[in-house]
Amino acid sequence: MENNTQTNMEQQIYQFQYLKEQRDALSQNLSLINGSLQNYMTTKATVENLKNINNDEEILLPIGGSIILNATIKNANKILTYICQDIVIEKDFEETIEFLDKIIEQHQEQIKFLSNELSRLDMTLQGMSQLIQQGYSQQGYPQQ
Repeated sequence: MENNTQTNMEQQIYQFQYLKEQRDALSQNLSLINGSLQNYMTTKATVENLKNINNDEEILLPIGGSIILNATIKNANKILTYICQDIVIEKDFEETIEFLDKIIEQHQEQIKFLSNELSRLDMTLQGMSQLIQQGYSQQGYPQQ
């Protein structure tokens, strides 16, 4: 009987470790999506600010790596928007804002889903941890 109990404890520990790895992966995904959401919100704010710029006005254009260029706006009414990796289409301000709002909403839905899954996994892991500790106590091992 004790061998069966030991096997059951090992299975519970393996399952606990597996669920903890799943939880860690979900947490990492949540962090990535939060970062992406912040990027899209910043982009939306920038697009909204561009509404007030006229043709031939100069702006500072960040190009990455802490590098900024002076640029002149040639067509202030149109924005080029990536709709997938290699496809760019021209949109006006309102269409661009709508596009960004949809992406932001999708990100918020993903964040809500992942947060709920994390909470569910946390509760499951907490319950499993208590069961494992009780199993060790019943077998005479000191609690950790």
